[in-house]
Amino acid sequence: MKIKQKVLNIVNSNDYIPLTFDELSSRLNIEKKDKKIFHKIINELQKDKKILLDKNSNIIPITEQKAYPGTIQGSGSDFCYFIPDDENIDDIFIAKKDLNGAIHKDKVLVTITVDKKPNRSPEGKVLQILSRETKKLVGTFDEAKGYGFVILDDKKYGFDVFVQSGNKNGAKNYDKVVVKLIKTPSKKHKNPEGVIVEVLGGKDDPGIDIYSIAKTFKLPYEFPKKVKEQAKEIEQQVDESEKKSRTDFRDLFTVTIDGSDAKDFDDAISITKKDDNFILYVHIADVSHYVRKNTALDKEAFRRGTSVYMLDRVIPMLPIELSNGICSLNPNEDRLCLTVKMEISPTGKTLDYKFYESVINSDYRLIYKNVSDFLEGIDNPYEDEKLTDNLLLMKELYEILSARRKNRGSIDFDFPETKIILDENSKVIDVTKDERRVGNKLIEEFMLITNETVASHFGYLDRPFLYRVHEEPDEEKVNTFKRILSNFGYHLKGKNLYSKDYQRILNELDGKPEKPLLASLLLRSMQKAEYSENPSIHFGLASMFYTHFTSPIRRYPDLFIHRIVKNFINHKPDTNNEKEFMKYIKDIAKQCSATERRAEEAEREAIDMKSAEYMCQHIDEEFEGIISSLTKFGIFVQLDNTIEGLVQFQSMIDDYYVFDEKNYTVYGERTKKSYHIGQKVRVRVINSDKDKRQIDFEFVN
Repeated sequence: MKIKQKVLNIVNSNDYIPLTFDELSSRLNIEKKDKKIFHKIINELQKDKKILLDKNSNIIPITEQKAYPGTIQGSGSDFCYFIPDDENIDDIFIAKKDLNGAIHKDKVLVTITVDKKPNRSPEGKVLQILSRETKKLVGTFDEAKGYGFVILDDKKYGFDVFVQSGNKNGAKNYDKVVVKLIKTPSKKHKNPEGVIVEVLGGKDDPGIDIYSIAKTFKLPYEFPKKVKEQAKEIEQQVDESEKKSRTDFRDLFTVTIDGSDAKDFDDAISITKKDDNFILYVHIADVSHYVRKNTALDKEAFRRGTSVYMLDRVIPMLPIELSNGICSLNPNEDRLCLTVKMEISPTGKTLDYKFYESVINSDYRLIYKNVSDFLEGIDNPYEDEKLTDNLLLMKELYEILSARRKNRGSIDFDFPETKIILDENSKVIDVTKDERRVGNKLIEEFMLITNETVASHFGYLDRPFLYRVHEEPDEEKVNTFKRILSNFGYHLKGKNLYSKDYQRILNELDGKPEKPLLASLLLRSMQKAEYSENPSIHFGLASMFYTHFTSPIRRYPDLFIHRIVKNFINHKPDTNNEKEFMKYIKDIAKQCSATERRAEEAEREAIDMKSAEYMCQHIDEEFEGIISSLTKFGIFVQLDNTIEGLVQFQSMIDDYYVFDEKNYTVYGERTKKSYHIGQKVRVRVINSDKDKRQIDFEFVN
């Protein structure tokens, strides 16, 4: 039988699980010398539209119907959405009857059954389940006589999991558990069946709610034994011989500036002047000295990708012996660093720079609040004149760099984040704004210029590198944002928009009550930044080259970049096989982008849950708010403390309300009363559900 037919027989079989090129060639016993011919056969089958390759390079069969690979996104209702791998294809509506056993997060093949119509998504059905990413789910066990159900935390699945008596494995009523699916939904059985594989604790145990979120997102809570052993073997004092081989910056006056609760300090600053020019030293912890490539520590850091900050706890990328110990730039302790020394003109231009393997000794551990109080003229908590002189010099350079960056079109989103305050039992006490002050902004500005300097150096060298890229905004989202802006009397002109256009709008919004909301909508209209092996612009920063270099304790991309910088300093090649190295960088970019998204989603989930828990204490209370978003089912209102709740149309009983998507307005059909984004309103809290992460308001009067 010909190889081409053998390939088709395999990929079209009912039990076929998608394989990569190498996996398929191995299954067919293709010898190394015949790989080129086999590659040609695969390319021919793609041209003949018999197969396609998804974004993970899996070989997928194409039926007579046009099929698209992608992911199911549940809604918690009787339908789902299909998110295609191809970003140029619209999301597709899938009715429950057309899911063919697929559930939330499944990788599937879908065909379109009803084409897109004005204001309506195309409709489709699942042809094939390619892979089931999630088999273990987190929820609360609801026990009944002889059986039970696990009420899932993630409501997007839209079902509870049935558990037979023999599969409870010690779980008690209201326990938080991990359940493994053993049977999926079918036409006969509405609920899937599962077996409980882990009991996390009682639903109301202190901190179990945040721990459950970590489990839901499969965040690795514990380090493997081998990783722990390697971490414990690392000396907590810097080796004297290593100090001698490095540039010694211990005589420089150096400080770290971080939050009051920070325990890992991976960046420190020194600053001097040379005539009219500033000499800025940014010292970054040399994590790569302790985390060597391909060790257990390195592989675990790569798997985690990033540290995750879950309100009252951190799930670190590195064990505490490194993150809070030998890698942390603690005051009055010698530490190994990679230092970027930059000479910067009075106009903010980088005139010269150099990279060093260095040793430093930080003079002070400063916190943002005290630095901000001093630089904003509120209070002077410092007695050391050398320290205050250095801080004033830092502020001077910060203002120059900030002005230069904004002048080139960099977009500065300066709106407050949500700050959740918890007690010792992980119960929420308060929810407030966490505003960025001058101390925070100063450090951010110095990190930006450092990351850009490193990226530009390797970008112009045209060497293999890992970039932080931010593509131009999506045209459809831009048009929606333009419509909303026009309702407020602002205008973005032209089809091709630049970061300067966005910055101009933000400048026009300064001091206006609608700024936080429109700035948030502007951010939503933009693409998401990600990692890439290919150099590309960073639209938001208006930068040709950008990377992440300054946080190697908590981000794997930074650790990887440090290895490249050290090879450059020591005149060593990164690799003997550039093609393989580029593939390696591509894998790192993909993994780090994915783990970053996972961390952001988990952190947001924790904030949403605790916000709902907080509002449970305020049922029937009234608050002032501002309309933040309009939808087909209701109006979102944001309170001054950043908490957002929904006023459902069904609670607005004085009229029948309609969402006018074109003009981005909600209006009553009879009264013509209208609601728009940015409008100040008064609301009453009528319900708050911590489990559903849902807060319901109603309008007062």
